[in-house]
Amino acid sequence: MKASEFIGKTVIDKTGVEIGKVEDIIVKPKKCLMDRIIIGSGGLINKKHFSVKDNEIESTGDYVLLNMALKEIEDKLGSEDLEYIKKVETNFEEIQGKVVITQNGVKLGTVEDMVIKPSQCLIENIIVKSKSDLGKKSFMVGKEEIIDIKDFMVLNLDLDDVEGRII
Repeated sequence: MKASEFIGKTVIDKTGVEIGKVEDIIVKPKKCLMDRIIIGSGGLINKKHFSVKDNEIESTGDYVLLNMALKEIEDKLGSEDLEYIKKVETNFEEIQGKVVITQNGVKLGTVEDMVIKPSQCLIENIIVKSKSDLGKKSFMVGKEEIIDIKDFMVLNLDLDDVEGRII
């Protein structure tokens, strides 16, 4: 499943009560992990947020089913400073659109999306939209190919390595 498809999914508790929607994902792309999932609950005026880790997710499909009851969730609502967490951790929105370069400084493209396994909090691959001279195509990279992520995502790939992966 793509991260962009996962964000926005309806979240329900273990008894079938709708809790809210997935709003963001805190990620550790070099380790290919989703550290936690941020869920928004409530309306525009009284919206509260909480996060869950993989051990609190029962399953994912058309909905995200938590293995927590409403009371446990209510205890978590507003207990975390998620704006602070988003500032010190990396979230999906921060990764999406980041410029991807080779270790030699050649621009390969930009991060388009991630292929994830939400119930295991895993990032299987990062999807990179290739730069224009390769055409409007994409390719995937795994954690072993990521050198670092700061202002740019630096890969230990060369342009030749990428051309064979274009999808």
